[in-house]
Amino acid sequence: MQELLAKIIEMDANARRIKQAAEQDKLNSEAEIEELRQKIYDDYIKRAKERVEKNIAVDRQLAQEEYDAYKDQAERIKTELNESYKQNKDRWVSEIVNNVISG
Repeated sequence: MQELLAKIIEMDANARRIKQAAEQDKLNSEAEIEELRQKIYDDYIKRAKERVEKNIAVDRQLAQEEYDAYKDQAERIKTELNESYKQNKDRWVSEIVNNVISG
């Protein structure tokens, strides 16, 4: 009977150790999962920020190119208008004066 009782106590102690080890494994697994989740999240955020920074750089470059193109076009138009004015100013003044006088 003593043997049986000792065996039951030993089995209970083993079961408790196994249960405690399983609970510790569960806690460790949960911690690993949380750590992995955080790592995945941090990596995703890092890559997203890098993408945003690259997109901003590309957008700035495109905006600068468009601005430069419009600026060049405006300069060309200004030059053409100044040339047209220089070539035609006397005729235009005469036409305006004649229109006002005869008008």
